[in-house]
Formats: sequence, C-alpha cells, structure tokens
Amino acid sequence: MSFAEPLSRRGRLACVLLLYLLTACDDGESPPTEEDLLARLAAIPGLTVREEPAGAQLPGHRFFVMEFEQPVDHARPDGQRFRQRLTLLHVSSASPMVLYSGGYFVSTEPSRREPTQMLGANQLSVEHRYFGPSRPVPTDWSQLTIRQSADDFHRIVEAFKPLYPTRWLSTGASKGGETMVFFRRFHPQDVDATVAYVAPLARFDDERFITFQEAVSEASCRERLKAFQRAALSRRAALLPLMDARALQRGLTFEHLGRERAFEHAVIEHYFYFWQYDGLSRCGTVPEPSASDAALMDELDGRMGLDFFSDADVEDYGPYHYQAAVELGFPSPFENHLADVLQYPGTDVPAQYVPSGVSTVFRPEAMPDIQRWVATEGERLMFIYGGHDPWTAAAVELGNAREAVLYTVAGGNHGARISQLPEAERDEARELLRQWAGVSSQASGLQSQSWRLDPEGEEFGPRPRPRHQR
Repeated sequence: MSFAEPLSRRGRLACVLLLYLLTACDDGESPPTEEDLLARLAAIPGLTVREEPAGAQLPGHRFFVMEFEQPVDHARPDGQRFRQRLTLLHVSSASPMVLYSGGYFVSTEPSRREPTQMLGANQLSVEHRYFGPSRPVPTDWSQLTIRQSADDFHRIVEAFKPLYPTRWLSTGASKGGETMVFFRRFHPQDVDATVAYVAPLARFDDERFITFQEAVSEASCRERLKAFQRAALSRRAALLPLMDARALQRGLTFEHLGRERAFEHAVIEHYFYFWQYDGLSRCGTVPEPSASDAALMDELDGRMGLDFFSDADVEDYGPYHYQAAVELGFPSPFENHLADVLQYPGTDVPAQYVPSGVSTVFRPEAMPDIQRWVATEGERLMFIYGGHDPWTAAAVELGNAREAVLYTVAGGNHGARISQLPEAERDEARELLRQWAGVSSQASGLQSQSWRLDPEGEEFGPRPRPRHQR
C-alpha cells in the first residue's frame, strides 16, 4: 500500500486551522481524541501516514506506518532532505510514550518492547537514518553521524509531543540502546528517562573484548568452541565446496569480501556469536573436531548464517559498518588462537565491510564524550547487560549519573531483559520505570504475579546479527 500524497501547503494550513478549531479549549489545545488521531497525524508538517490493522493480539491499539521528512544535514535545514520511516502503536494520548529504535531498520508489523508492555504505553518506533528506505539519495556518508541521528529524534519528538503531552521514555537494545543514549546526550530534556539494553560504548580495535572472551563462562566450553573453529579452518578445502553449494541454492554471492575471506570471517565470528546469542547449556551441541565436513558446515551455517557475509547483507548493513569504522568503535578480532590457520588475519573489521568506494576516518573523541556525559550529567538512565554477552566488555560506567542504575543478568546473553533479573532487582527496575513514566502499578496493568510478556518482535531482521552487526 502506498503512502498518501502530502497535502499542498495551502491544504495543510487549512487542515491545521480546522483541527485547531475542533480541538481548542479554554486553556489551549487538548490531546487528540481517538476519532481525530489520524487527522492530527496527517496534519504534522512533513509527515505522511497510513493506518494498518494492529492485529487481534493487540486489542484496543491502533497502528500507523509513517514517513517523516528530515534534513540530511540538520545544520543546513534548507539542503537535501530524505524521508525517515516510523511506526506508531497507539493506545491512548493520556498514556506514556515509549520512543524506540533498534538502531537499524524498523518493522512495519506492530510489536511492543518490554517497557511499552510494562507501562501499557504508546510506542513510536523509528528507523535509523541511512537504513532501508530511510537513506538519502544521493548518499553523503559524512552525514551519518551520532549527532545527526540525535537531531533526527529531536525533530520527531518535537512533532509528536503535542499529541502525546505526558511522560516520554526512550529505549532500544544494542545499537538501538546506544543510539538512545546518544540522543539523550545531545537533547537531554526531550524525554524523561532512558532504558538501554546491552548497549556498548566501544573503542577502536577494542582489546577489552579479547580479555572478556578469554575468561567468559567455563573453560571447557571455551575450548570446545576454539576446537570447532580450528577444525573448520583446517578443513576449509573440504568445507568451501559445501559453502558454494549452499550459496548457489540460496542465491548468495560474496564479491565484496571474497568467498574465502567470507568463510574465514564466519569461522572467527562463531565464537563471539555463540556467547552473544547462545549460552553454556548449548555448548554440547557444537560438533567435535572429529565430526563430518557436513556437520561442521551445518554448525557454521546454522548458528552463524552464511547470508550474513553475502553481498546482500553487507550492502543492507553497510551503514552500521560505516558508523563502527567512524564513531562507534568495534571489538578487536578474537583470532590469536587461530593465527597459524588464518589466511586473512586482521581483516575481520568494519572497514572491510563499508560500502565500496567510501572512505572512513575514525573519530576517537565520539564515544569518550558519551561516556563523560553519562558519568557527569546523565540522569534517569537504566542499563541492562548480559553476564556472558561479549558486548558487556564495553558496558557504560555510571560514574556520578543521577537516578541511574545498571543491572547484569547473570549468565545472560545479548537478549538480556528486565524480566530476566532476580525478583528484587526486577521489582526495583519496574518501580523505577513507573516512577519515571508517572504511572501507578494499576495503571500500567502489571501485577506482581504477571510476567508473561509478549515476544518483542524482530529487531534486526530474519535472524540476530553477528558481532559486527549488533
């Protein structure tokens, strides 16, 4: 279904005037009624909107898919523009608003993040600039910065706050979590609080990740994973034809990285990926070095996914690789234990994945600036990490942040959530959310015995992303 054509300037002004007359009251504009919400949304300058079914699983909700016009460079608002994709899950204009970003694409299927469910809130979900259709053409990669992204969110909040005048919380996981922290650093008063899940502040070629992976969980599992990697790399001559067969069947190509380099990177990533998305209880499913070639390839493709290193995925996630190579930082490759069986050492880094012809220069001051802000000026911040998730190696340090907490799910991975915390910490976190959102436990609909939260929906795409693609 296509978006509605934008109103002409005269038509939009008339619409805004009519809506003002309809909704004005003695003490100013009132929040929108359920009946005029679609019209109020359509009257936001630069916004196109269509309503879609919210689905039987979300009774009492309305769901809108939207595009919002943004400047490519917020310092030059009269310059090039692009359209940023958003969705809105509406329950009531009197309820809190949860502003969400996954840091990548946005799903056009309705789903609720954990804070949204806990608070019975509305949810405004935003696609990060340069991902999917939210990419300006022609593409000036120099404008893909954390500051420009923060300014995107600032304009969005300004546009929607008149419709949702109560408390706002921002949230996201991994790259989305750090994106929401960046937003707060540059526009600290736009929302009342932030919940950031598994959000790292990495450095360039960050060796803290090597130290973490060398000690994570139990030694027996670490050695089993390393043995699998060594077996796969030692038998690459037999495994590469199996990779070719699967690539042909699925229409995958590896021109950007090269077939052999893509295979090697997949094997290197396997160790990191296991701890990022799996856990100790699954270690026994990793094949022994004596397993067949087919079993080794099944493990590599089944747990990692060859698709992640194909040209299509490298292209789709090029904006992330660019950001990592320029501002976000990235883990130092965990590969020293494989040095004698590597053909492309030191190449499993974002600079190898950036779009062809695009140059990168790392700005080392970007992440330290965010950490300084958190520790000295941050307030009403909640961070949740997984104890076995390698990204926890770059966890935020709270310092002197006010009304700020950091929780770690023992043995947890990159899917760590508030609902996985021990009861005392879980109740404490839930109460903080309610205070920040200005709602009571009755209003949020959460009783102490109710922890059957719905699945949050896809965040990255068809499957979780490997290490570079958080």
